[in-house]
Amino acid sequence: MLRNPNVTVRGRGVMEKCTYCVQRINAARKNAKKEGRPIRDGEVVTACQGACPAQAITFGNMNDLESRVADLRIELHHYTLLEDLNTTPRTTYLKRLRNPNSEMEKV
Repeated sequence: MLRNPNVTVRGRGVMEKCTYCVQRINAARKNAKKEGRPIRDGEVVTACQGACPAQAITFGNMNDLESRVADLRIELHHYTLLEDLNTTPRTTYLKRLRNPNSEMEKV
C-alpha cells in the first residue's frame, strides 16, 4: 500500500485478470472532463506499458482512427485469439516478423 495505494495487495500465489489499470484510465478521464476535451492518444500509460523497455505494449482507443492503436490494427500481421469463434477480446497481438532470407543473417 505504501508504494502504490491505487492497487489492492493480493496474497502470494493469487492471480487475477488484467484491469488495464482502470485507476489510471479514470484519472485521465477526470482530467480530460475538467478541461472539456476527450482523452488524448498516449495520455493513459498502463503499468506494464510504462515498465516495458522495448515498448512492445501499446494501449489506446481503438475507436479513434487517428490513434496509434488503430494504425497497428490495420497491419497485415495483426490478429486476435479465437477470432474465428466471433470473440471480441480487448487484447490483440502482432505476429513476430522474421527474416526468411538466410543470406541476410551472414552480413
